[in-house]
Amino acid sequence: MSDSDRNVSQRSNHDQIEILYKNRAIILKEQSKRHLLVSDLHIGFEEKFRAAGISIQPSIEKLSTELGELIKRHKITDLLIDGDVKSGTDRITKYEWENVPKFFKRMTSLCHVSVIPGNHDGGLQYLVPPSVALLDSNGLMISGILILHGHSRPLLKFQNCRQLIMGHIHPIFQRRGSPLTGQPVWIFVRANRNEIFKESLPNDKSAKEDLEIILMPSFNLELVVAGFALDAARQERKIAPVLRYLKTVREALITTIDGELIGDAAMLENVL
Repeated sequence: MSDSDRNVSQRSNHDQIEILYKNRAIILKEQSKRHLLVSDLHIGFEEKFRAAGISIQPSIEKLSTELGELIKRHKITDLLIDGDVKSGTDRITKYEWENVPKFFKRMTSLCHVSVIPGNHDGGLQYLVPPSVALLDSNGLMISGILILHGHSRPLLKFQNCRQLIMGHIHPIFQRRGSPLTGQPVWIFVRANRNEIFKESLPNDKSAKEDLEIILMPSFNLELVVAGFALDAARQERKIAPVLRYLKTVREALITTIDGELIGDAAMLENVL
């Protein structure tokens, strides 16, 4: 991906955001803080395969190791998980009971940890230690940047955000015959703000401005390796209000997780 293309995706917050393409993560700089933002860990997703008689190695060790290395390398002060820490939706599995607390214990030994609960995080409050901050599931604003998991609609109180970063939908490239089919991607779009915040007042200046949106890939690459990602992405998109409202896309960039530009707005149908 060329420097000019990177600038398009980060033009308004180039000094505040650093995108770690290959690591499926974003660094948000806020005064003395350095937030590491990741989404969709889905710890315990392997249980679905085990129930069907398919043995898959647990992904939690890889997740923990990579996160630990990123935290140390980039001098991270705060780890922010943007939803779907666990995989079960309406219950806590035996695997989650055993491993999610261990994961948080390891992460909190390295930095402060916060979670924006996602639609798979039912009962998460029973798995986190007191040192982990469970935030509002409606999202968090950091220096004008709205971080939203994506299973709920953006609240009107956030309408003046300069940028929206969202997980939840697990963007995967899908086009018959392409060697990239099934691979996770990053999506950067400029959209009509009024379509996202429908209750915006007509005389509000910010309502007339386009909104920059970053759609993050899942941090857990094992979802792709196991063939879980495509099915999960289809299910998650059914309950993604932002996608339903996203009618007018001014421009878009689609990149691989290596940061290579592979498409623009014309290719959105292959990833959403």
